[in-house]
Amino acid sequence: MLFIRGKIIHILAISVIILGIVSTIYVNAYKESNNNSNEIIINGNNYDISTIFTKINEIQITTDDGKKIGIPLNQIIDLLKEKCPSCFKYKIIGSDGYKQTVNWGDIEKGIFTIDKTAIFPHLAHSFWVIDIIEIEVIKI
Repeated sequence: MLFIRGKIIHILAISVIILGIVSTIYVNAYKESNNNSNEIIINGNNYDISTIFTKINEIQITTDDGKKIGIPLNQIIDLLKEKCPSCFKYKIIGSDGYKQTVNWGDIEKGIFTIDKTAIFPHLAHSFWVIDIIEIEVIKI
């Protein structure tokens, strides 16, 4: 009986390890397929990042992490031609599912880098979102 119990425990342990390996492979494959995208969804519309960077001039800001270069986030939102951008909040979503919601005042101070990162020099690093796939506009 003890021998059978030990065998079952070993089989369960091996099954858990195999499940972990398969899950890791799947998540990394999914993440890599999203990372290669040169598009971002803003308020439900797809935008090509290269095109955005040709339309908007880059600026340099100073953060507690040093100097960073990117385009102003408020100018990206201006592409939506929204009459009252301060009437909304903005949910920034990364490819890993991480998301942060900021207000217009934060958007005005933030930048979007070529590697799809939102940087807010006045906010904690927990508000910085990497590998952005979407910016959702939320009515206040």
